[in-house]
Amino acid sequence: MFVPCVACQLRQKSLFHQVSEKELDFVTSLKSAHIAVPQKTDIVNAGEVGGSLYTLFGGWAFRYKTLPDGKRQILNFLLPGDLIGLESAVFGGVEHSVQSLTPVSLCVLDGRALQDLFNASAELALNLVRTLVEDQRRADERVTLLGHKNGPERLGYLMLETFDRLRQRGMANGTWCPFPVQRQQLADSLGLSRTHLIRSLAELQEMGLATISSHTLAVIDREKLAAFSGYRPLERTGKRIIL
Repeated sequence: MFVPCVACQLRQKSLFHQVSEKELDFVTSLKSAHIAVPQKTDIVNAGEVGGSLYTLFGGWAFRYKTLPDGKRQILNFLLPGDLIGLESAVFGGVEHSVQSLTPVSLCVLDGRALQDLFNASAELALNLVRTLVEDQRRADERVTLLGHKNGPERLGYLMLETFDRLRQRGMANGTWCPFPVQRQQLADSLGLSRTHLIRSLAELQEMGLATISSHTLAVIDREKLAAFSGYRPLERTGKRIIL
C-alpha cells in the first residue's frame, strides 16, 4: 500500500494545517514508503541509532520506557497523524521505544533529511515546532497528573484527554469512541497496579461517569467527569502539522 501525500485523507481533517502546494511537494519528497506493522510490534527500540522517521497513518501505538526493575511506563498513546521517531531524526538515536497497540500503517519519511525542512519552508518548520510545543504542554499536564491525583482521577483525566484527541480527528461519535487499550497498558500509563486500575474503573462506572467495555470508551457525564478529574482541554496553539 502506498498512499500519495496529495491523496492523504488525514490531511483533510480540520485538526491539521492545510499545507501549500510547495509545502506538500516537500512532504512528498520526505515520504519513501508506506508500511503495515502487526499489533504488539516494536516500531522503535530504545538505544536504536539512525532509525527512520514515521507518520502514524492508521491505528494506535504508544511510546514507553522500560525501567531498571523491568516495569514499563507508557509515556503517551499515539494516534493517526502523530510523528514517530523524531528524536532519532534530530539527535541520531532514541531513549524510548514505540510499540503498535493495534495493527498500524506508517508513512516512512526518510526520502530526505528533516533539517532540509527549515530551508525549504520556514513557516512549515515553525508550525511543526508549535505542534511539538503543544505535545510538550500535554506531557507536562500528564506528569502533574501522576504526581497529584488518585487512581480514579488519573483514569478519568486520561479518558477525557483521549476522547478529545479522537474527536479532533473525527474518530469519536457523541459520547463514545473506540478504545483498544488493554487493562495492563492503561495501568502502565497511569502508574497503577492492575488491581488498582480495575478498582478505579469500577468506581467511575458506579459514579455514573464513564465506562470501558468491548474496546469502547463511553463518557456518560462529561461535565461531572471533568470536575472530578480536574480535566480541562489545553488551549490550542494552532492547527497541527502532519508530515
